[in-house]
Amino acid sequence: MKIAVFGPHRRVGVIKDDKIVDANGAYAKFLSETSELTRPQAQADADVPSELGAFIAEGDGALEGALAAVEYLWANAQDDRGLAGEPLFFSLGETELHAPVAQGSRIFCALANFFDHMEAASKNSAGNDTAEVLDRLVQGGPKYFLKDHRAVGADAQPVRYPARTRRLDYEAEVAIIVGKQGRDIGRDDALPYIWGYTLHNDWSIRDNVSFGPDFIHSKNFDTSATIGPWIVVNEGIDPQDIPIECRVNGEVRQSGNTKSMVHDFSAFIQHLSADTTLYPGDLISSGTPKGTAVDSSRQQTDGSHPDTLFVKPGDVVEVSSSLIGTIRNEVISPAT
Repeated sequence: MKIAVFGPHRRVGVIKDDKIVDANGAYAKFLSETSELTRPQAQADADVPSELGAFIAEGDGALEGALAAVEYLWANAQDDRGLAGEPLFFSLGETELHAPVAQGSRIFCALANFFDHMEAASKNSAGNDTAEVLDRLVQGGPKYFLKDHRAVGADAQPVRYPARTRRLDYEAEVAIIVGKQGRDIGRDDALPYIWGYTLHNDWSIRDNVSFGPDFIHSKNFDTSATIGPWIVVNEGIDPQDIPIECRVNGEVRQSGNTKSMVHDFSAFIQHLSADTTLYPGDLISSGTPKGTAVDSSRQQTDGSHPDTLFVKPGDVVEVSSSLIGTIRNEVISPAT
């Protein structure tokens, strides 16, 4: 089941064939035509909310209601209009898909979490000090940073090339969505907290960045995270066996799998929930495999990397997984 956020009011939708169905509107119609409820829309608002965070928080009930409504709309409904005569489904090419991120949700991003990525970065380091820093990052427990949810972009939206960089990098990642509230979650109890899966391109500035106080500045800028195109839910996916790939202008740059994560998603759920409540809609991103521009370029003695492999305005970057989908973005000039 694919859950998306669409349209000018950012409503929850269900992907069906090449269309997106308004989950809340379809469920209200389903109730109106199959029950004797006097206020079907009010019941639909409670059971199958139109806002993603509330929809996730409703758990299995919202998913079951949405699925039943979609199946009814396709097979038995009197027409394809909602209670107020509004359309209930749209062709994917006719409506805008937004990043499937609930309002106010946190985006936790794993740092140094693929051995091959860190090994490649270490081998291309010009100095032992950098190699030692990378080694320390890999050792020990999970490490992470936060992306600002307000800097998130969606599939097909342009990515603004930051004016302050000459080395913009891509990072193909898989993100899990937390499905229920929890704190101090044990590793063995972590998997039921995973609600679904989406894709994340963790755009990064690489100009002489250290792993110090300025690191977050290199990870947060307008359109610095592309997330989408939707969330895959209840498809029996193994979180530690998800393939992930990145192409730049059609050239494969990254090809990895979440089975190569240093710390798996269960470890991150345990780590992040220690004394801190996780909420429905929070995202946890996997980290990235080797093949980024920075780990594929030999570091210079001044700490910089040649800019040959870094993306430029006009480049098109695709992150994809056969189990989830594809996000595709063109990089544009900051003056555009």
